[in-house]
Amino acid sequence: MTLARRLLLALWAGLLVSVGALVAPTLFSILANRLVAGRIAAELFRRATFASVVLALLVCTLGWYGTPARPVFRRLAPLAPAAALLLSEFAVRPVLEVARVAQGAGSAAFIAWHAVSAALYALATLLTVVLLAEELKRTP
Repeated sequence: MTLARRLLLALWAGLLVSVGALVAPTLFSILANRLVAGRIAAELFRRATFASVVLALLVCTLGWYGTPARPVFRRLAPLAPAAALLLSEFAVRPVLEVARVAQGAGSAAFIAWHAVSAALYALATLLTVVLLAEELKRTP
């Protein structure tokens, strides 16, 4: 179970880092139309969010049944990054979209909410990497 948990955490961290640090910036640098790049990036972030929820539940399940000595807090810790991404998806993204449509992508409101969304994504990525590092420090 430990190996499966480690592999899932590595896959999860790799997904978040790849989308956030490689794919999304590449879209904006390659595509001439920033609106298209933004829509594709938004869809990738949405899919990464839902994949993260599935991965968090799998990691929690493996932590719950695979290692009985682990405290409950540690068993449920993978829910934190998923919660940050869900918060961004269902609380921040709708406001961000309203700001984009009403005032444009260059508006102060859009930029501020985009920063909140980016901060939540960065937090989720950092938490996932920390979870992986903690898991790798544990002896099997």
